[in-house]
Amino acid sequence: MSVNYVLALRLYIQDRVEKARGRVVSVKIRDICRGDKKCEYVVYTAMKELIRRGVAWRYKQGVYLVDRSALAGL
Repeated sequence: MSVNYVLALRLYIQDRVEKARGRVVSVKIRDICRGDKKCEYVVYTAMKELIRRGVAWRYKQGVYLVDRSALAGL
């Protein structure tokens, strides 16, 4: 995986955690990658790993929900 794309995902999630309220944080791949197909694939792969760990859920195409309390352990 490209480190820059994963770093962009991490910074996006940190920013959303600080600004958003509630128990979950929404992650929109479109907002992170802005149409870059390679970035979208890397972020999609990273989100699949979070789903496998039970931290995130797929809401709809390109949108994932991440449990805020589980982010402290990542």
